[in-house]
Amino acid sequence: MNLFSLIICLFLMFQPSSNFNCDGDNLNAKIRNNMNGDYSITEDLEDLDAGAFVVLNWREMSIMLPISFNVGEITFTDKKWLWSYQNNEKGLIAETPRLAHKLPNGKIEEFNCEAIT
Repeated sequence: MNLFSLIICLFLMFQPSSNFNCDGDNLNAKIRNNMNGDYSITEDLEDLDAGAFVVLNWREMSIMLPISFNVGEITFTDKKWLWSYQNNEKGLIAETPRLAHKLPNGKIEEFNCEAIT
């Protein structure tokens, strides 16, 4: 039984949910690859190309964030908004990704997000 649980956990780690609860509101995240201009949807975090981006639909907003190229991270950002599945400090956080917003005064507003299964 423990081996089965481990296999399921590994599968979920690399194919994150596309639906989240972020501070009480539903958020939908769609990752698309765009290396060849095909805008193909991908659900595999190991299959991201250099043109990848995520579209977040949340609180009547639609935010498109390009992938950033920080070593050891799976992060999308436009320097104002940040969506992260992995960072150097916490490792893979696919089920509780980080959503942050940089306010005009320079402060960072963090939102608690959790995958909806």
